Amino acid sequence: SFFPTFVWVFDLSPEEVEPLCKKIEQNITSTLAIDGQLGRGHSIQSGTKLHQQPDFKDLCERVESAAQGMLEFLEHKPAPLKITGCWANVSGPSDHHKEHSHPNNFLSGAYYVKTPKGGDSINFHDPRAEAQVIAPHVTESSTKNSSTVIVEVQPGRLVLFPAWLRHSVDPNR
Repeated sequence: SFFPTFVWVFDLSPEEVEPLCKKIEQNITSTLAIDGQLGRGHSIQSGTKLHQQPDFKDLCERVESAAQGMLEFLEHKPAPLKITGCWANVSGPSDHHKEHSHPNNFLSGAYYVKTPKGGDSINFHDPRAEAQVIAPHVTESSTKNSSTVIVEVQPGRLVLFPAWLRHSVDPNR
């Protein structure tokens, strides 16, 4: 195959998930004053400097370790990586995130603190603009023939991917 696109999924150990998610959720809940603000189709987004807060230190260490492992897997020379932005998204019923990418970065990622049923996936879209112009019907959808791949998420899951890879989130059911 040529030009493969990798997405890495890391699940924290069960003993790590609860304290880390609890600390992050408490920070986000108090910072964003979420109660009563999440009407249908609405979301709240924090500022982009959460990585500079002490409550996010443990998460950032895990992200940096995973990213270094990705560099090794991709056979890149070891290099210092820097988190340049970290924010929280909290989605209300029917809210979604449109297809987008994160330019001017090498990697992007998402860490999941809470994932209620119906709000527990992220979509990745084929970056090859012309790949689906003329495409025969498939006998079975797979990562070999799909223009969108859905990754299920759960609390404690870290998903890292190339920053140029377009992604979205379906409406929160």
